[in-house]
Amino acid sequence: MTDSPPVWRTELSTRDPDVAREAIAGVCGEHRPRFRGNRRDFRFAMRVVRAGPLAVHRAAHTMDAWTESGPHSNFMAVHLVRGRFRFVDRERELLVPAGGVGRYPLRRSVLHWVDVVGTVIQVPLEQVARTADRQVEAPPHGFRFLGLAPVSPAMSDAWAHLSTFLHRLSVLPDAGLDQPLMRASLTDLIASTALAVFPNTTMTASYVPEPRRVAPSVVRRAQAYLEEHAAEPITVAQVAAACGVGPRGLQAAFQRHLGHSPLAYLRQVRLARAHRDLVAVDPARGATVAGIARRWGWSSPGRFAVAYREAYGEHPSETLRK
Repeated sequence: MTDSPPVWRTELSTRDPDVAREAIAGVCGEHRPRFRGNRRDFRFAMRVVRAGPLAVHRAAHTMDAWTESGPHSNFMAVHLVRGRFRFVDRERELLVPAGGVGRYPLRRSVLHWVDVVGTVIQVPLEQVARTADRQVEAPPHGFRFLGLAPVSPAMSDAWAHLSTFLHRLSVLPDAGLDQPLMRASLTDLIASTALAVFPNTTMTASYVPEPRRVAPSVVRRAQAYLEEHAAEPITVAQVAAACGVGPRGLQAAFQRHLGHSPLAYLRQVRLARAHRDLVAVDPARGATVAGIARRWGWSSPGRFAVAYREAYGEHPSETLRK
């Protein structure tokens, strides 16, 4: 396994608006909000979890607040559980009601919120752009987001569900966020969902034409590469570059020769490695099914158990007890 930076967590609860203002500035950089309302009834609570490029912010506080923010180099989106949130930049304004979703403007803007509880998800914009490049031809002026609001109510709900899942996952002390495979999987999930939820240039770009045919020997080289690097975060683009072909050509070749994608093959390899660990480790020393599953990139113990039973005919806990 590759070395992994620690998960960084911070929590604060206060009734002092000045303490809250400094805490927000410390976490969010240029966010130095001004508050308006009854200081005596003020409540503020914040939890921030950072795991590599991924960050999950959860905040709850009373009173009106407004601040100038940006420009940002990261993609950020808020899911509001309570209250109201308003973004205003040079050309656009977005009001996010309770239950709603909105994307932070990348350029300088003004944020205003009232009595809120909400979750902000943050990943590097370059990660989203790389995911976009894998899907379509690069537009003439490069990838960019085109709007602050989701493209539809259904897509707003999709982001709200993802935000709720990430918030619940981030509060678990053993969620596996320290595992590089878990972080890579979650970051890719966020980027892919962002491209489906918020208007962007991939929705108007031309799709890549059919790739040239790739020889079976290239597929075998790709399989060897995936097996050698299974313990590391891997993208299809990395595998394709190592084999001297394009990502879509490699995808098509895997489907043609094996009937599934390179990442599906990688999941099979990682499932086999998890099986090997379950057989080899001693449960008396504290090894758990969930811990081994997270080590090999499975964020859901339930989905891991289903896949494991399909492959090996028994529950992973049975293998561990043996």
